[in-house]
Amino acid sequence: MNRPEYPLNIIINEQEITRVIIDQHYKKKHGDLDDMMIVEMVKNLDGLIFPIEETLGEFQYFRVEPLYHDDKPYRLILLFCVSDDFLGVVNAFRVPRRKR
Repeated sequence: MNRPEYPLNIIINEQEITRVIIDQHYKKKHGDLDDMMIVEMVKNLDGLIFPIEETLGEFQYFRVEPLYHDDKPYRLILLFCVSDDFLGVVNAFRVPRRKR
């Protein structure tokens, strides 16, 4: 499956990111999303810090939830590659709105 790459200059977890690579896995069950929506959500992460949940080899995985787009909550499953300057989007999907 192809993984489109988009230029994007942001900083997450004090790591400079110059591009976002989006796995197309999300399209199988989440047709309400598209790559541009995901890129817009990722832009909102600039300057933020998130806990790394798992490290496998040179990949560090973490998630962000809730992240809003058009007032709808989403979860993004993301990864850093410690030897490169990209952010990978492993999956993205809507999540239930939390009760207050």
